[in-house]
Amino acid sequence: MKRGGDAGFTLIETLVAMAVLAMAAMALLGATEAHIRNIAALEARAAAQWAAENHLAELVVGAAPQAGPVAMMGHSVRVTETRRPTSDPGLEQVDLAATDMADGQVYARLTGFVLREVRE
Repeated sequence: MKRGGDAGFTLIETLVAMAVLAMAAMALLGATEAHIRNIAALEARAAAQWAAENHLAELVVGAAPQAGPVAMMGHSVRVTETRRPTSDPGLEQVDLAATDMADGQVYARLTGFVLREVRE
């Protein structure tokens, strides 16, 4: 079929082009949403890790860590600690778990060692 000099796209060609463009836009939207979810999860993990590290640093220097959840990068994080004796009578093992209060998920675990409290 031969076209004249001023012929444009047919309706079918235009609809096919728009369908291809729509599928590409949907794929791009899906990839963008997945990227946003990944960034949010990384942020929650970083906030939990920093909260746990701060808690351990406070224990190491002998300061009393903040009771209850701490605010970190817009997240509310609760750090729980479990102490266990070690083979060294002067040290205790401290296991920390940092939980994001928004979803209740533990995003960071940290183990450290602190001087054992002297109880008289």
